[in-house]
Amino acid sequence: MTSKSSFLVSLKENSKRRLWVWVISILMFVLILPVLTAFGLGGVARGAEWIWEATDAATAKQLVHQKLAEMMLSMLGFSGPIVFFSTILAVVSGVQGFSYLYSRKKIDFYMGMPVKKSKRFLVIWINGILLYIVPYMAGLAVSLIIGAGNKALDGEVLYTAASAFLANLCLYLGVYHLAILALMMTGNIVITGFGFLVFCFYEFMVRYTLVGYKQEFFDYYTYYGTKETPGLSPFTMYGNLVNVFDYKNVIDVKYLFFLLLFSLVVGLISYGCYLKRPAEAAGKAMTFGITRPFIKVLITVPTALVAGLMVFDRVNMDFNDSKEGIGWVIFITALVVVLGSALIQVIYEFDIKGALHKKRDILISGALTAFIFIAFQYDIFGYDDYIPSPDKIESIAFIPENYEQGTGSMYFDSDGSYLTAEGYAEKYMYLQNTDTLCELIKLSMDGHNEAVKKNEDMEADKGHWSYSTLIYRLKGGRTVYRALWVNVDDERSGQLLDEIIGSDEFKKGYMIGNSDNLNRMLEKETYTITASYGNTIYMERMSLNELKELLEIYQRDLALANFSNVKNNVPTGVIELAVSEELPWSVYKGASGIARSTRGWELGINIYPFYEESIAYLKNHGYYMDTQLKMEDIASIQVVNDNSEAARKLAKEQELTGDVSAEGVFYSTASKVAGYDSARVYADYTKEEQLKEIAEGIYPQELVQSDWDWGKDLEKDYRAVIYFKADSPITKYYGASATYGFLEGQVPDFVREDTAYKE
Repeated sequence: MTSKSSFLVSLKENSKRRLWVWVISILMFVLILPVLTAFGLGGVARGAEWIWEATDAATAKQLVHQKLAEMMLSMLGFSGPIVFFSTILAVVSGVQGFSYLYSRKKIDFYMGMPVKKSKRFLVIWINGILLYIVPYMAGLAVSLIIGAGNKALDGEVLYTAASAFLANLCLYLGVYHLAILALMMTGNIVITGFGFLVFCFYEFMVRYTLVGYKQEFFDYYTYYGTKETPGLSPFTMYGNLVNVFDYKNVIDVKYLFFLLLFSLVVGLISYGCYLKRPAEAAGKAMTFGITRPFIKVLITVPTALVAGLMVFDRVNMDFNDSKEGIGWVIFITALVVVLGSALIQVIYEFDIKGALHKKRDILISGALTAFIFIAFQYDIFGYDDYIPSPDKIESIAFIPENYEQGTGSMYFDSDGSYLTAEGYAEKYMYLQNTDTLCELIKLSMDGHNEAVKKNEDMEADKGHWSYSTLIYRLKGGRTVYRALWVNVDDERSGQLLDEIIGSDEFKKGYMIGNSDNLNRMLEKETYTITASYGNTIYMERMSLNELKELLEIYQRDLALANFSNVKNNVPTGVIELAVSEELPWSVYKGASGIARSTRGWELGINIYPFYEESIAYLKNHGYYMDTQLKMEDIASIQVVNDNSEAARKLAKEQELTGDVSAEGVFYSTASKVAGYDSARVYADYTKEEQLKEIAEGIYPQELVQSDWDWGKDLEKDYRAVIYFKADSPITKYYGASATYGFLEGQVPDFVREDTAYKE
C-alpha cells in the first residue's frame, strides 16, 4: 500500500513539473475540440435550413441528421488535425519528460534521490501517456454530449469515434517512443530533433534511392508494386489502418497489432538505452560512442547516392546509350561522401576541427557507395535477368499497356472503387500456362537485350516493342513485379501471345466487358446505366435488357478472340456504357431542390467481325451498320493529305531542323517561314461514285486505334472530313461534320492522285 501510495505521489509530482504540457493537451482536447464541434454542428444546421423547405419533414429530418453525423465523423473520426496534434504532443511529451538528461546537474540531483532508475522511467513514461489519454477522453465525451444535444449522434458516430481514439492512441505511443529513443541516443535537444527526423524519414530516403537507381539502371523494373512508404513507420501503419477502415469500416487487427508491436519494441529499446545511458553523455551529440561511425555511414551513403541521382536527372544521363556525364556523377557523389562525413563529425564533436578526424569513416562510406553504384550499374544481383522457374510459379498476371481499351475503359472492384489495369489484373488474373509465359518472357528479354545492345530503334522495321507488366505469384507466397518489352511483330511471340491472350484467365482478368463485377452492377437498381452501340459517330441507344443480352452473347464470343485475330481485324463498332451511382451521403442544393453527388464509370467494348453471334444479335435488333458511313447523310467529303515526306524535304530546303518529324514541331514552325508553301493538299468530292468509294475505306478516327499490338491502323497522312446534309438525323445528333481516316492501304487511287504534292 505504501509502495502504491509512493508511486501515485511520484506521478502527481511529475505532473506538476509537466504542468504546461498538461495545459496544452487540455486546451486542445477539452476546450478547442468541443468548441469546434459545436461551431461545426451549428454551421451545418444553418446551412441545411433549405432542406426543410425542399422536401417533406421525415426526409428532411433524415438528411439533416445525416449531414450533422458527417460533421461529427469529420471532427471525432480519423481527423487530420487530431492526428497532427497527437504527433506534436507525443514528441513534446517524450522530449520534455526526459529532458533532465540533457543536464549533468539535474542528473546528479535525480541520482541523489532515493528512487530507483526504473521507477523514475515508469513514472515519466506513464505520465506522458496519461496527459494524452485523459484530456482526449474528456474532450471526446464533451463533444459527444454536444453532438447528442444537436441530434447528431448515432451508432456509426460512436463506433468511428471509439475506433479513431484507439488508432490515435496507438499512433501516439509509436511516435512517443520514437521521440524517447531519439533523446536516449543523444545528449543535446537540437541533435535529438535531427535524430527524430532521421527515424521518421530514413527508410523513406533509402526506398526512394533504391527506386531511383532501379529506374535508372534496370530495363525490366516496373514502378507498379513498388512501396516507397516506410514499412517500419508508425505513420505508414496508421495510414494503412485508416485506409482499411475507410474501405471496410472496421479496424484492421493486423495493422493495429503491427502498430502496437512497433510501439512495444521501440519502447523496450528506449528503456534499455535509458538504463545503459552514461551520466557523462549529457550535453554531447551522441550518447553511445559505439553508434557514431555506424550512424555516420548509414546517413552518408544514401545521401551521396541521392546526390548521384540528382546529377543523372540534371545531365539526362542514360547508361544504356553512353557514359557521357559519368565523371560528374562520380565527382558529386564522392564530394557528398567527404563533406557529409566531415559535417557529421563536426556535429559529433561540436568543433570545426572534427572535419579532419575519422578519415576511416570517409573511406568506408565511399567504398559502400561505390559498391552499391557498381552493383546497380552491372546488375551484380541479376535483377534484370530474373525469370522464375515455371515449377516455382503459382500463377502470373500479364498486363499489356493500353490494350483493347475501346473508346476508353475504366476498371473497378466489386464495390465500384476504381482500379488501375494492373490493380485489376493483380486481383482477378491468374494465368496458369506458366511454361508458355516463361517462354515468351525469355524470348522477349533476349530479343530486347540484343536490340538495346545494338542501340536499335525500338519501333524500327525489325519489329515493334510494346510494354507490359508482369506479376509473378510464387508458391512460397512471394509476389514479384517486373516490366517486359514484347516484340509484337515476332512470329513466335505472336504464337505464344495467341495462347496467353486467348486464355479464359486473361480475359477474366483484363477484359472489363467480361467482368463479373460489371454483371453484378447491371443487376443492381442503385445504378443508372446508359448504353449505346455504334462506331463513335453513329450511336444508337440500347435498352438495359438489350445490353444484358448483348453482353451475355459478347462474353461467349470473346472465347474466339486471341492476339492474332484482334491484331488483324478492325472493330465494326463499340458498345459504350455510362454507369453512375448516387452517393446517398452527399446532398447539396441543386437548381430544382435536393441533388446528390454521383460517381460514374465509362466503358468501351469493341465488337469485331469474328464475333458472329454478337453481330447477328445487332443485325436482328437494327443496330448493325454494314458500312461506317451512311451515304444518304453525306453532302460532301474533303480529304486532307499532309504529304509528310514532301514536307520534310521542304523543311530541309528552307533550313529548318532536319530532325523534326511531320507530326511534331515541323507543322508549327514551317508555316511561319516566309515564302514557304505548305505540302498539305486538300481535295473536295461531291460525286456519288467517288463518295461511295471513299466511304468504303474510311473509319472514325476514335474507332481505329493502333494500340499495344500495333495492328490495323489508319493512314497517317490522310484524313477525311465528312460534311453532313443539313437535314440529316446525324447532323442533329452529332454535328455538321465528322473526321474519319482511311484504313492503311485503302486510299483510292484517285484520292492519292488528287492530293499528291506537286512542286
